[in-house]
Amino acid sequence: MQTFNPELCYLNNTLQRGKRVVVENGFIVEIGEGDNSDKGLYLPGFVNAHSHAFQRGLRGRGEAFPAGANSFWGWREEMYRLVNEVASTSFKSWCLSAFQEMRNAGITTVGEFHYLHHEEQFDYAFDDIVIEAAKEVGIRLVLLHASYQHAGIGMPLSEEQKRFNTQDFDKWKTQIETISTRISESELCSLGLVAHSIRAVEQEAITQIADLAYHMGLPLHLHVEEQQKEIQQSLDAYSKTPMRFLCDEIEISPLVTAVHCTHTAEADMEEWLTRGGNVCICPLTEANLADGICDVPRIVRSEGVISLGTDSNARISMLEEMRLLEYVQRLYRQERGVCINSEGDMASYLVDIATKNGARTLGVKAGSIETGKLADFVVIDTEHQQLQGVTEEHLLAALCCGCDNSVIIKTIIGGH
Repeated sequence: MQTFNPELCYLNNTLQRGKRVVVENGFIVEIGEGDNSDKGLYLPGFVNAHSHAFQRGLRGRGEAFPAGANSFWGWREEMYRLVNEVASTSFKSWCLSAFQEMRNAGITTVGEFHYLHHEEQFDYAFDDIVIEAAKEVGIRLVLLHASYQHAGIGMPLSEEQKRFNTQDFDKWKTQIETISTRISESELCSLGLVAHSIRAVEQEAITQIADLAYHMGLPLHLHVEEQQKEIQQSLDAYSKTPMRFLCDEIEISPLVTAVHCTHTAEADMEEWLTRGGNVCICPLTEANLADGICDVPRIVRSEGVISLGTDSNARISMLEEMRLLEYVQRLYRQERGVCINSEGDMASYLVDIATKNGARTLGVKAGSIETGKLADFVVIDTEHQQLQGVTEEHLLAALCCGCDNSVIIKTIIGGH
C-alpha cells in the first residue's frame, strides 16, 4: 500500500489541498485528508490516444522542399523510405525513444496504432518489439493492432507497404488471439483493434473487425477523413463518405474512435457523436502534415468526446497538443474560447480531453483521480519559473497556455 499527499490535487475538475490518495495494487482505493507533504500539482496522467512510435525515426526528415511545397502525400513517401530502412534494432530504438519521451511529457498511457508489423513477410516480429519497448520504459500500453490490406480501395499493396500486410484475415485474427493470450497477465499492456482506414481495408473486413472488437469488448480505432483524396475514393467506390460508410456499416459505441476527421461533413459527424463515437485529434501532426482543421466547435456543441494523440511523434508534448487544439481554432475562426465546457472553462476542458477522454477511447480505468481508477499521475512543479506569480485560481489555464514539458517533475504509473 502506498500513500500520496499532494500539495495540490485535481479532483472533480477543481484544485484541492490537503488530500491523501491511498494506492493498493496499482489502483486508488481511498481519498481522504492529507498533509500536503508531496510537493507539486497532481493531475491524472496524460493519455495519448493515437501514436505511431516508429515514426519517431522521421523526426527532421521530409522538412526540405527542393521541388516546392507538397502535402501529406509527399510526407508519406518519406515515411515509406523510412519503412524500407527499418530493422528490428532500429524499430525498437524508435519505440524506446518515443515512449521515453512520452513519460517525460507526462504521458502515462499510450494507444499505439500499430501497423508496421513485419520484419520478414507475415512474421509479425515487430508486434513483440512494441510490447517489449513499452515494458522497458514502464509506460502503460494499449496495443491498437491494425489491419492493413490495400494501397487504396481495390488497389494492391505497393512494395513499400508489404510490412503492413494483413491481407490474410485469418492469419491476422490468429495473431490477435495470440497477443490477447500473451498480454492477459500483463498489468501494463492491453489490446485494441484497428481497421487502418476505408482506403486500406476492404468493406467486408471492416465490418468483421468491428464485430470482433465488439464481441471481445475491445476498443476499435480507425483513421477517418484525414485527406480529401480518401473521401473521393470512398465516394467513387461506395457512393458515400468514409464516415457515412462507418455509420451505416458498424456498431458505434464509446469504445469506437475516429482519428483526425479533418474533413468530415456536419451531418455525418453529428450522427457519429449521437451514437456514442469518439474523435481523436492530433493537432501537432495535423499541422505538420497540412491535413486541415477539424470542426471542433461542432463537436463541442454536440457534447462529443475529443481525445488527443501525438501521431507521428515529430514533437511529443500533450501540453502543446492541448494548446494547439484551442489556438488553431482561434486563428481560423478569429474568436477565443472554443474548447470550453458548459461553464466556459477552457483549462479543465482541455485537461479532461488529455486525460479522462483519452482513457475512455482506450478502454482503460484511468484519466481521473478517484477511487477505483488506476494510480497514474503526472506531477507539475508549481514553483517552476514558467508558473511564477500565477495564482492558484489561474494555475490550470497558465499550464495550458504558458508551459512546456519542463514543468513536469515526474510521472507515476500504477503508483510507481
